Amino acid sequence: KIDEAESEKPTTTSLKPHPPTRSGGLTVSLRRLFSYTHRETLELRRDPIRATLALLGSLILMFIMGYGINMDVEHLTYAVLDRDQTTTSQAYTLNLTGSRYFTEKPPLTDYSDVQQRLRSGDISLAVEIPPGFGRDLKRGNVPKVAYWVDGSMPVRADTIKGYVEGIHADTLARLSEGAGAFSPPVEIAIRYRYNPDVRSLPAMAPAMIPLLLMLIPAMLTALGVVREKELGSIINLYVTPVSRLEFLLGKQLPYIMLAMINFVTLVAFAVLAFGVPVKGSLLTLSLGALLYVICSTGMGLLMSSVLHSQIAAIFGTAIATLVPAIQFSGLLSPVSALQGGAAVIGHIYPTSHFLIISRGVFSKALSLGDLTPYFLALLITIPVLTLLSVLGLRKQER
Repeated sequence: KIDEAESEKPTTTSLKPHPPTRSGGLTVSLRRLFSYTHRETLELRRDPIRATLALLGSLILMFIMGYGINMDVEHLTYAVLDRDQTTTSQAYTLNLTGSRYFTEKPPLTDYSDVQQRLRSGDISLAVEIPPGFGRDLKRGNVPKVAYWVDGSMPVRADTIKGYVEGIHADTLARLSEGAGAFSPPVEIAIRYRYNPDVRSLPAMAPAMIPLLLMLIPAMLTALGVVREKELGSIINLYVTPVSRLEFLLGKQLPYIMLAMINFVTLVAFAVLAFGVPVKGSLLTLSLGALLYVICSTGMGLLMSSVLHSQIAAIFGTAIATLVPAIQFSGLLSPVSALQGGAAVIGHIYPTSHFLIISRGVFSKALSLGDLTPYFLALLITIPVLTLLSVLGLRKQER
């Protein structure tokens, strides 16, 4: 009976107390962090369409934008209204025809013909040579030649104006010299560095890489976190000791690696397909790209931390990345030309800094020392975006 009574007593085991775990937002356990990295990598492997579209989509957009955003002014159609009809006026128009920028159309007859052909788009430039053009040149006077430029596209119109002024000055100098007039005392010689032919593609191809590395990696990262909220698997974050920082960094790492693969393909495409060489250090460009894609995926984490649906994440990320990257980063106009709030955005937005790095390495062979301020700006942006993402992600539902 004593044995039976003792056997009925509950047995106790000595348990070692577990070390306290913290679920704060800024604690880091590499084991838990890499477990989320592994899980997100498996998600990408199970959904190869998403990764394939991310890579192929970037190449397609690179091709479209590289050739589509073209500011080259070549083979523009023009016509002449010659009211002088002399050999001198004909020599003037021949100099325009010999330029690769312009292609001559049949001559104009009167002002109504000028208006009609400009309006229809048959010509982009109309030239009127006044009566007495050749006579004025022989007397040493400077005749006034009228130009009508199609101003419906301001950037192209401004470029046409610059070309016309240069060709006009050069032509008058040659004709005046042939007529025995005094040559101007000062001659201006303009030489273009880094892009001697002033072509759009060598300038746009390096600029497309920062734009695409901001848009697509940010959207993919945003969807990776928001999907957890929609599926309900975000509950794993709420009931486990995983910190918000571990969760976010673990989700971010696979997209950083995917973005770097994207970067390599875009650079190879720019070099092989567009024929734009990397004149500087590829290592410097790659280091800048690594810092930049951490920023771009950080933008996606920030959007996903405060949004709760994939549709909202797509639209929010597109607006927060595409608009500033195009308008305020120096893609089309220098950041120094911006004013007010646009200037503030331009100076702090990550694309502005990597755009200078990309163009500097591609075109000017700038070194890491030359680009140090822009690398420091990216380094400062990374912890700021991470901290904002941690603060925006709640550890439990309200």
